[in-house]
Amino acid sequence: MKNFKILLTSVLVMLSTLLFAQNEEKEIEKTIRNVIENTQVKQGSMDKVNLIFDTFRTDAIINVTQIYVDGSRKHKVLRTSEYKATYVSQFQESLERTSKLKIHEIRVQGNVGVAIFSLNYNLLSKTNDKVVSRGYESMVATFVKNNNSWKVLELNITDIEEEQFQGKCSCELYKNPNTGQVIAKVAAPKGDRFENDLNNIYKRKKGGITYFMVQGVVFEWADMTTIWTVDSAMKRIDSLGKAKSDDDAVMLILKHIYKNECSEIMLNR
Repeated sequence: MKNFKILLTSVLVMLSTLLFAQNEEKEIEKTIRNVIENTQVKQGSMDKVNLIFDTFRTDAIINVTQIYVDGSRKHKVLRTSEYKATYVSQFQESLERTSKLKIHEIRVQGNVGVAIFSLNYNLLSKTNDKVVSRGYESMVATFVKNNNSWKVLELNITDIEEEQFQGKCSCELYKNPNTGQVIAKVAAPKGDRFENDLNNIYKRKKGGITYFMVQGVVFEWADMTTIWTVDSAMKRIDSLGKAKSDDDAVMLILKHIYKNECSEIMLNR
């Protein structure tokens, strides 16, 4: 009888511990889902941002490894305040984020919990609602419980960009001094890869006015200062900006032509 009571007590303790752990796992899952939901609010406010980062301890460490379509990699180690600043500048100003959450495992022992989860995400431009990039994030979060709430102590993120439709582009200009011919090679994102486009740059004067033609589109360089788009009657439509040199003029034109693919174009000299 005594042995039976000991066994029964052990079973009850084990069940109690198991139920406690399951309840805590649900609390952590709820916390994760709330954070992800708040990252997808279309018109993000600082209230929503603060709700997200209230989940992090002020001394939390966030390790972020980013792998891009072009093969480049970046690794950053951030504190909560730095991660929050990065989030605000990237997602609240120009981008919206949609994502699909998958929770793989949550384990709790005492006041420490570990969660493994992943996200398939889309980043969309707020200006035109087009997808800028798609990717996959694998995350491992360590939580600690303080004052009846779970807080992130450490977050490890591996962000793999699978497709990119808009981003930073590069340009090289090739000039033939004998013929005056100019070719612009632009490296631009095309989904799961970057492609190099070769653009012939044609420049000519007509009636004392300088014109450029790129990809069959004509631009006016008015008084050798301002670049204009023109219609079929060669009338000015929109000003693209001022250019002091041929290179400046070509870069303004390329930025206009690649406005959907390139958030910026850097000239490699």
